[in-house]
Amino acid sequence: MVISVMLTAIATSAIVLGCFGTASLHAQGSRAMAPSRMDGDWQNVDPNTRDLVEIVIKGVKIHPYGQCHPTVCDWGVIKAKSFASNVNSTDISRLLAKKHNDFDTVEITLSLEADGRLRAECFTHFIDQSGRADYSTVNYFNRGRRPYMPY
Repeated sequence: MVISVMLTAIATSAIVLGCFGTASLHAQGSRAMAPSRMDGDWQNVDPNTRDLVEIVIKGVKIHPYGQCHPTVCDWGVIKAKSFASNVNSTDISRLLAKKHNDFDTVEITLSLEADGRLRAECFTHFIDQSGRADYSTVNYFNRGRRPYMPY
């Protein structure tokens, strides 16, 4: 009986310290971020782009679509890391996402310009031994939805 009570006390202490101790440390180390002004549907301002044509943002999840033929390429939903404008802020001023494919890795940095456009900077690193040069692009987006196109 005494051993059972001691084991229960030890297990309870471990659970309390493990869960609540860790949670309180994380809570002190990072603040909750405010809803993002980047949320919404964004269309590339360049109708002839060969890069991203649309980005849908909701919180820290982005859903990019690339230019392919005859339809767009769905990159799927990617979880992004949010960054505030300074250490004391809770706003989301930038998002950083990484997409891993069989042939490349793309890092996307998203931010809002002063004029309200979304700025997307993409860094593409090829991992397929093709000899292609890594490259970066910058694209700008306005709010709006892509017109419906039956596939």
